[in-house]
Amino acid sequence: MPVAMADGKHARTYWVTVTNAMLGQPVAPSVIATHSNAFNLFELGPAPMVGDARYDDYFALATMAETGFPFLVQEQVAASYGVWEAVVLATDRMPPVLLPSESNSVEISASGRAKYLTAVAMLGATNDAIYALRGIPLPRKIGESVHAYADAYDVGSEANEESDDTVGFLGATDDNPMTGVGINEDGEGFIHVHAGIHGVGGLDPATYDWRNPVVGVTVVRVK
Repeated sequence: MPVAMADGKHARTYWVTVTNAMLGQPVAPSVIATHSNAFNLFELGPAPMVGDARYDDYFALATMAETGFPFLVQEQVAASYGVWEAVVLATDRMPPVLLPSESNSVEISASGRAKYLTAVAMLGATNDAIYALRGIPLPRKIGESVHAYADAYDVGSEANEESDDTVGFLGATDDNPMTGVGINEDGEGFIHVHAGIHGVGGLDPATYDWRNPVVGVTVVRVK
């Protein structure tokens, strides 16, 4: 539950739509959160190490980036200071990915100083890429909307081998989101703008590569 926020009876309601803007990449289920300016999903640069204050947050993000599993990130974000609500947006298919050109929507609430929105998900046919939209202002008045585009980031937790053995969307089983086995091994060790797909391990760049931005997000205040 949020810390230092107003009570729920004063909550505002928003309709959030995520659109996959890429040619061939699927987008795994998103985590979407409303929050105050006290929250930041991650910082670019060196990844937290074991024992650091935000290592659990980073490990959850790495789990999402390597497997598409959203629930560790949802749990970590929901428990973070300044967060009002954190929800998962998935599709009805299996696996529950958002295919190119598709959109999907979810309702989320906010109150008090929770005036910002963050959204994040794995780019499915990658080793550890995510899209991330961090802290965009929520629309203020009922009926108003905000539209933003998200870039792709490399979480730095797994080497970009681009192979069937390491990319979850292609059937890899080397990373287990339930046990943590295989997560955060042999990566670059820092979060950075992703360099895309280069065809080094079987993924066809003509299909799976991209240019930023990769995802569009529209937020409408409905209540």
